[in-house]
Amino acid sequence: MVAEFFNSINGRDATMERTFLISTIILFITCTGLSQPKLSIDKPELNLGSIYGGENKKGKLTLKNIGNDTLRIFNINASCGCTTMKKPKGILLPGQSDVIEIEFRSAGYRGRVEKHININTNDPTSQYIAVSIIAEVKEILQPVQGSYVLWMDRIPVGKNATRNIELKNVSGYPVKVKGDSTSSPTVTAKIDKKTLKLNDTLNVDVTASPQKAGYSNQILYILTDHKIQPVVEIRVTYIGINEN
Repeated sequence: MVAEFFNSINGRDATMERTFLISTIILFITCTGLSQPKLSIDKPELNLGSIYGGENKKGKLTLKNIGNDTLRIFNINASCGCTTMKKPKGILLPGQSDVIEIEFRSAGYRGRVEKHININTNDPTSQYIAVSIIAEVKEILQPVQGSYVLWMDRIPVGKNATRNIELKNVSGYPVKVKGDSTSSPTVTAKIDKKTLKLNDTLNVDVTASPQKAGYSNQILYILTDHKIQPVVEIRVTYIGINEN
């Protein structure tokens, strides 16, 4: 019976040792797993709303370290040169936050534009994060037909063809038309008025005179007094053909 008693004690001790060892391992894993940085961004995407072509629009993203260890920001870059940034601090301690100041330059864009800000940190769960930058770029003069491309069709070399395009003033303010110019002397334009009230329509007769055969892609510039968008571009395309 004495032997059985000591064996039972030894068995209980071995069980307690195993239990203690398992508990220690679990505690170590748990503590190790919690001791890490964690990046939080205040918005999944930055929507700049509607802006006029040529306008620069600013926005910001707030980064915060919600983890228990130091967050290191290795790199932040934009998907194109149209977006510039003032970058945050390279290190965020637990609980600290900082701001990325962003500016989007809309010149050369029309319609819905989506760019990205790429963020690389030492967050083990999300080392690389891309945040969308969205804007709707509009013009102060909007084509009634819905397209900024005016197709002039096939035109015999040495002859003329004229097409009309209507542009509606959607700027919210009266607009003065100061004139027009083109990228090539083969394209000329005639506008019907110099002042556009709100929602007023400008009629433009465009004439193309091809000097050689082949496809041509030219630009008609409508010049205005609008501070943000002084130039509205219309693309004029046609194919010059030889009749003989």
